[in-house]
Amino acid sequence: MKSTMKVRSTFDFRGETFCYESDVDLPPYIDDIDLFLQQLPSRIAQQNQLDVISYKFEMLESSEVEVIHFDSRIDSAEIELPMPVETFLERYQQIGSDAYLQEIAQKHQLDWDTNTANALKAAYLLGRSQSSKASPPSNHPWF
Repeated sequence: MKSTMKVRSTFDFRGETFCYESDVDLPPYIDDIDLFLQQLPSRIAQQNQLDVISYKFEMLESSEVEVIHFDSRIDSAEIELPMPVETFLERYQQIGSDAYLQEIAQKHQLDWDTNTANALKAAYLLGRSQSSKASPPSNHPWF
């Protein structure tokens, strides 16, 4: 199941109230939440055909964005909506990986007991810690 969230930003501009909504795909894990949040206004603008070189876009960038709906492996009872997107993403990072690992365990018909859960979580964290975020040096002869 692909995780998505529906976000909304509402602001007043020149006596009018503007409301932009957008569906955003969520990866299983967000490496850089700040970068994700920085790119979010551009995604909202693109889905709403809003010019990124406009006063409305500047207002969109400076207004609060909230999550109003989401579809995910995460139990919806664990998250009360609407909530600010920053808070949602932090919560998604905390509980999202466990939901993803539960889906893997079910797919492979594993019992979701504490030993299996701990082993999957340890493997997941080890894989994440070994992934290189930096690009390889460009002067290395192998690259």
